[in-house]
Amino acid sequence: MFMRSIRANTKWVMVVMAVAFVGWLVLDWVRQKDQAATLGVNPVVATVNGQDIRNTRWSEAYSFAIDRARAVSGRSLNDEEVRQIESEAWEAMLQDILVEQEIERLGIEVTETEIRQAFRTNPPPDLMRHPAFQTNGSFDYSKYQDFFRDPSVDEQLLLQIETYYRQTLPRTRLAQQIAGGTAMSDGEVWQAFRDQNESATVSYISVSPDALTLDSEIEVREADARQYYRQNQDLFVRPATAVARLSSFSTTPTATDTAATEALADSVRTAIEAGELTFDEAAAEFSADSLTATSGGLLGRFAGDQLVESIAEAVSDLDVGDISSPLQTPAGYRIFTVTDRVQDTLAVAHILFPIMLSEAGEDEIFRTMDEFEGIALNRGLTEAGNDLGVPVRSDVTLTDGFDFVPGAGSLGVGVDWAVDPLTPLEEASEFFENGSGYHMLEVVSRTEEGTFPFEDVRPQIEETLRARMRTEEALAIAAGSLDEVRAAPSLAAAAESLGWTYGQAGPFLRGQFVQGLGRGTEAVGAAFGASPGTVQGPYDAGDAIVFLRVDERTEADIARFQVMRGQLRAQMESQMSQMSVDRWVQALRDEAEIVDLRDRLRAPEQV
Repeated sequence: MFMRSIRANTKWVMVVMAVAFVGWLVLDWVRQKDQAATLGVNPVVATVNGQDIRNTRWSEAYSFAIDRARAVSGRSLNDEEVRQIESEAWEAMLQDILVEQEIERLGIEVTETEIRQAFRTNPPPDLMRHPAFQTNGSFDYSKYQDFFRDPSVDEQLLLQIETYYRQTLPRTRLAQQIAGGTAMSDGEVWQAFRDQNESATVSYISVSPDALTLDSEIEVREADARQYYRQNQDLFVRPATAVARLSSFSTTPTATDTAATEALADSVRTAIEAGELTFDEAAAEFSADSLTATSGGLLGRFAGDQLVESIAEAVSDLDVGDISSPLQTPAGYRIFTVTDRVQDTLAVAHILFPIMLSEAGEDEIFRTMDEFEGIALNRGLTEAGNDLGVPVRSDVTLTDGFDFVPGAGSLGVGVDWAVDPLTPLEEASEFFENGSGYHMLEVVSRTEEGTFPFEDVRPQIEETLRARMRTEEALAIAAGSLDEVRAAPSLAAAAESLGWTYGQAGPFLRGQFVQGLGRGTEAVGAAFGASPGTVQGPYDAGDAIVFLRVDERTEADIARFQVMRGQLRAQMESQMSQMSVDRWVQALRDEAEIVDLRDRLRAPEQV
């Protein structure tokens, strides 16, 4: 019977096996093709809405961002800085690709006429800043025109400028389409002007809702708490976390390093005063301020009240050419000289000596780190700490999305490593470097991202709802005191009678934080809506219940508004246009199907 059933169904078994075999071949072909794309000469680093993004493009974007950051900082970058730059460069590249896709989808193209027009009227910003096109510090359009008339101009440069226009003009047109409907009405412009120019001064009395209500009288129903939980799921997302052991090696300069830097600054000052070198030569050789080192350390010309108080004191009694004693500042020790005095102004130059860890101290740290790493990789952080007497914290909680780690500073690169599900437990990391030093981690346990169960957040929800109910009840109770407050000889007397707090505030604008009234609260709104001179309330002030009296209100000047209306409208429409473009780009990003394959490039053996 059994064999008969098998024979009867043989053809279906063979069909299933054939389909499975073909499926396996297809999957294997896809896997091999995918692997080839990932591991080839120019592998795929991402797919964006189905479009392959090759490593060449990502490498160019990443290298440009890193090189620019190094040029700005004037030094090498630590691991944490590199991580942040990589993240920003990645997002910028994705945004650029999404915009390109939309330009193609919408069929936006530029004509040769538009490019020629752009050449004549819209110079690239980098060219406008180039010294060759400057006259007295400003862009000289005639020099720019002469540049294009010159037959010896390098054709490759012209092609690069043309490429710039072919890339930017479609984006400009797309932005114009997105923000094309942006227009501000007279009412909206007037409201913005009024908010910036109308002020109020008030007197008030306030009390905490807790003082008017009792927690025992406020009950939160479980059904209400569960409804709040269902309607606010985004508030209860539990990020991925990891519990780890952490050992840190600080590179913060010591007191000895500080003293050595002060001594160096003083020796340079002495050498300048002895005529062994000029201030300009010393600035070029010793100053860590790359912006001024090549120009004799010149900071500029200042009136006395324009300088930081400590610097003003250091240079106040200097004659032209005198050198100050070393002054310790947040950037390091500095010596100053006055190069010129004209009436109440003086030209000041400086040499900056940053306080840095000494070479000997750095060598000692690296020697200890080498020993520590060798032991930790074989026997773990705890054993390494015990052997070398290096502190190891065993209960550090790392949370995805929160870079700051107490005792270690901003360590997002380490957090990313620790919460990554592919990171093995009980495996020591490499050293991660940030501004405070070098750090090694060892993951003990890990919890993946999820949503906190209702019972875990129930106390938090109940307290939130209880606070709302407490404020509502307190407002109702306070309302019964309005007549008493108005009948009192003064608000201060009413406050004393009720046991409340008396205060004054102002003048303040609508959007400002106001001590005692909060920001954007019902109380602040009343300050601009209630009739002056009459006690009004009660109002919700966030953490307090208040009665207030508007003592003075300065209305916006309509005549001044008429003069400024056009300028203000243009400014607001420009801001609204930019906001429209930003929202549109963010919507593209949110809806895009993006597959990040960078991890496969970093660890190809896992593919």
